[in-house]
Amino acid sequence: MEIVVSLLLGIIIGSAVTYYVLQKINLRKTVREYETQIQVLKEQHQQALKDARNRSLDGSRAVIKGKIAEQLAPVLPNFKYLPSDARFIGDPIDYVVFNGYTDIKDNGGNENNLEVVILDVKTGQANLSQLQQAIAKAIRGRVRFEVVRPETSKQEGARAYNKSSEEALPKKSYSIKDIQKTHPRAYELWTKAEDERLRQRYKQGIVINDLAREFQRKPGGIRSRLKKLGLLQ
Repeated sequence: MEIVVSLLLGIIIGSAVTYYVLQKINLRKTVREYETQIQVLKEQHQQALKDARNRSLDGSRAVIKGKIAEQLAPVLPNFKYLPSDARFIGDPIDYVVFNGYTDIKDNGGNENNLEVVILDVKTGQANLSQLQQAIAKAIRGRVRFEVVRPETSKQEGARAYNKSSEEALPKKSYSIKDIQKTHPRAYELWTKAEDERLRQRYKQGIVINDLAREFQRKPGGIRSRLKKLGLLQ
């Protein structure tokens, strides 16, 4: 009987020891698997950080190159306008080019050849932004020239006085069309041929009122043109 009890006790103890050893082996295996996964995740994380830094550096380089190209564009060989005609803005477009401005200023070129160009510099395969595309559409027939004169308090007072004086007088207003009914060439640009003919006629002794009728312009316009031509003080 004691032998049977001893045998059963040995079996139970052996089973317990075997179970403990197997559990410990499985635990170590599980720990190694998790350690391997953690190492893989660390390597992936490091690679992701490296890629992100590279992308950030590439993006920064592209932005810097673009800014440099924008600033240097007027002095590059393929820039077809005079650098002195270009005015840098930067945002939302890079340049406004007054093509022909320098020729008019320095050489007395023809005003009719003056051209205003909205210009943006792009590098690589870059395209116009949505806002720049909207600007490109807006300049078609929707660009105008305005003069703004900020007024000081003295100017405002003088203007108020003039306004009150004008209100006391009969009001007359004339549009360009009304003026051109009697002076068809009034407010029109002068041509070189007209300038030359005006010089000749004035030197021949023709008075301003007669010149106004001949050139179909207002006497004030004739007088102003003669001053510009250096024929009248």
